[in-house]
Amino acid sequence: MFIEALDIMKIYTDERKDIKLAALRGIELMVEEGSLVAIIGPSGAGKSTLMNLFGAIDTVSSGYLKIGDHVLSRSSIPEQELVDFRRNMVGFLWQLPERNLLPGLTAEQQIEFPMITSGYPRELRKKRVNELLSAIGLKDRATHKPGQLSGGEAQRVGLAVALANDPPLILADEPTGELDTLNSLKIIDYFKELNELFGKTMVVVTHDHRFENMTKAAYRIRDGQISGFHRAIGDIKPDSWLQPQREELSFVDQYNNVRLPDELRKKANIGKHVRVKLNDDDEEHPYLEIHGVND
Repeated sequence: MFIEALDIMKIYTDERKDIKLAALRGIELMVEEGSLVAIIGPSGAGKSTLMNLFGAIDTVSSGYLKIGDHVLSRSSIPEQELVDFRRNMVGFLWQLPERNLLPGLTAEQQIEFPMITSGYPRELRKKRVNELLSAIGLKDRATHKPGQLSGGEAQRVGLAVALANDPPLILADEPTGELDTLNSLKIIDYFKELNELFGKTMVVVTHDHRFENMTKAAYRIRDGQISGFHRAIGDIKPDSWLQPQREELSFVDQYNNVRLPDELRKKANIGKHVRVKLNDDDEEHPYLEIHGVND
């Protein structure tokens, strides 16, 4: 696994009110190397907090977090190690294009800038810039500055900037939040294409359920916990967001706790207690029966 998160807690302290707030409460998830994964949830669910932990912008309060060969949950990590991780291991794409791009630089200069700061030789920089501009379909906009680009184009340049230093991990925070439907679908398509082209591990945190329907795997997050898991049945096609073929699974954590999706719990009229029964009439395909109990 490229990302391993086990029982992750993130607690913030409000010194003025002397209270502690739990933003993440026992997050557990695994992400395979080279996969494109969506983490879906409403505002305040803990999506951005989780992304900040994956990007080493913030640190975990407790639990185990490993990305590649880097254990980010150690009690004390030198600041330079965190800087090196952010520079070499991860590329960021934020919701607002102006956070991804510098106003005075052209598209090709935006992409080249992180490579300059990392000491890439000029010939390699130019080759990489051309490769990424072609990959995002904007070679004809290479000399345009952010103010001359549409919102969708600016976000595509931002994605190329995130890929510039060839990091193994790309993190995107609400990448379609400021875009209309047409440009949102284009961005989702580019994520898929670039994931396949470059083989990067990509994690998108968003409230946009179209990402859920266009990725092989999607986690649901709610109130700081993983509440469910969706995965595709069969191949993902360009119109999969219209008629998704998916199945919803309940999440089982390392302590064997099962988290039932809210909609299924309501439909089954499950309150605070359930009765679990093993049905092994067919020895090759045993299964559990879960029955709601009147509280």
